[in-house]
Amino acid sequence: MGASDSHQRYRVLLAEDDEVNQQIVMAFLATAPHIDLTVVGDGRSALEAALGSKYDLMLFDHNMPHITGERVIRYLRSGNSSNATTPVIRFTADADRADFRVRDGLIDAVLPKPLMAEAFLDTINRILRRE
Repeated sequence: MGASDSHQRYRVLLAEDDEVNQQIVMAFLATAPHIDLTVVGDGRSALEAALGSKYDLMLFDHNMPHITGERVIRYLRSGNSSNATTPVIRFTADADRADFRVRDGLIDAVLPKPLMAEAFLDTINRILRRE
C-alpha cells in the first residue's frame, strides 16, 4: 500500500470451511494491519454476512457446506445488496476450471490451493488499490 493510503482500513470477508485454510489466511493477513477480517465457515453464513455488512473484498472457497461459494457470489451479483459489485477472489484446487469465471466478470481473481503468501498478499493489495 502506498503512503497516501497507509491509514485506510479494509473490511474483508473470508468464506472458507476448512479450518486449516482459515488459519493460513489469518496468518498471511497478520502482516496486513490495514485489513479487518471476518471469517465464516459455510455458504449460508457467508451469504448472511454479505447481506448484513458492506465489505471491500470477499474471499470465497468454492466447495462449502450448505451453499457453494459460486452460488453465494451469483446471488450477490444479481441483487441490490451492498456487495453486488464488491471484488471477489476465489480459492480453488482446480484453478483452470475457475478461470472462465474471471473472464465472465463473476469474480476478480482466482488463487490456487495451496495458497502461497506472496501471491495471496499481492493479489489482495492489487485489488484493494483499484478502488
